[in-house]
Amino acid sequence: MSKTKAWFMAIITILTTVIFAAGLFKVAGTMMFIVGDLGISMTAAGMLMSANGIAATIISIPGSGIMQKIGPRRVVLIALGIIFAGNVAGALTASYGMLLATRFIEGVGFGLMGMAAPPIISALFPPEKRGLPMGIWTLWVSFGSMFILNVSNYVTPNYGWRGNWWLVAVLSVVFFIIFALTVKLPEGDKAAEQAAMEDMDKPKESLGKVLMTPGPWCLAVGFFAFAIANGSYAAFYPMYLQDSLGMDPAAANSVSSIANITMIIGGILTGFVLTRIPNKKHSILYLGVWIIFTLVSVVQFNMPAVGMVIPFMMLYGIICQSIPPILLNLAPEAAATPAMLPIAMGVIMFGQSLGGILTNIICGRFVDIFGSWGALAIPIGICCVIATIAAGFLIPIMKKKYDAAPYGLKRNIATIEKIS
Repeated sequence: MSKTKAWFMAIITILTTVIFAAGLFKVAGTMMFIVGDLGISMTAAGMLMSANGIAATIISIPGSGIMQKIGPRRVVLIALGIIFAGNVAGALTASYGMLLATRFIEGVGFGLMGMAAPPIISALFPPEKRGLPMGIWTLWVSFGSMFILNVSNYVTPNYGWRGNWWLVAVLSVVFFIIFALTVKLPEGDKAAEQAAMEDMDKPKESLGKVLMTPGPWCLAVGFFAFAIANGSYAAFYPMYLQDSLGMDPAAANSVSSIANITMIIGGILTGFVLTRIPNKKHSILYLGVWIIFTLVSVVQFNMPAVGMVIPFMMLYGIICQSIPPILLNLAPEAAATPAMLPIAMGVIMFGQSLGGILTNIICGRFVDIFGSWGALAIPIGICCVIATIAAGFLIPIMKKKYDAAPYGLKRNIATIEKIS
């Protein structure tokens, strides 16, 4: 396969996943209208976001079995069909209960898409060429959020909040056709088969031994707190700007999307920094970033003046997007051996999924109870402080591994990088 053709199909795949992210965050851009139209509380509104995460978590294990049988390409097409059905049903419903049910349907498609995209990109590129396209793909949530928050400024005033549901439904049909006609995986998916054969040759580690390894759990705590803090911003910030600072809906959505732009800058800068700092010092960098992110996250819902919001959004995006690259870069070292990596990654992603599910339930409840957006500093602050402590524990864990077997650990990391 030519390089141009591989990149073309990768771009189509990435754009397709952006539609799923837009479908997830269309609630954030229209929450004020939904609350007013359906007469629901902030806790109930938060559940409209959490429903996606719950459904995506539930479908993860059976979804991987389905993908193993029919392949990632067909899973994407099925996910697009599910997203279409969920958005059409959501646009037609007039009750909160039915709308919540359709969000669960959308969550199934979201979960399937998140699993299927990486194998497709991996199949299109040789191992040494996957880093850049995979790195671009990791920004799909930021791209989707930025897209829908700005587009909804036009759609909602002219077609109501349901117009955003119709938009995602139409886009899902368009990309179903484009994806089906243009994305063709290498025959037999040789890349995936080779990866499977290599996995069979790896020494197996007991589940109990991997689960007793503290490193992955420290990272899982970090991903959980990150999901709480960043998820609160993604779900509630436009409404906070309207409710507390008096912005109109269009301005609130546009200002909130600034962070998504600077997140791209933050991800690229962090990747550059990681290549310049020795691996054994990445845990120290991780702790430093968590200290800064904790301070920023605590004040994000306590802006004293409208004039501070835009500079804050620019800073927040850069700092926020610094955490996932460092965290995931530490995962192979936390796992210690290639054989431990799959289960360790499962532990880490469990933390992220759990945080995604609880974010809107917990934070929406705090706003309802205290009647103030500033109260979100309590759950966000507690989670971030715990994550910072866990990041501190990670430093002696990593130091002990390097001191005990520095050369062996480096060989393991090199092996992981070759097969990833």
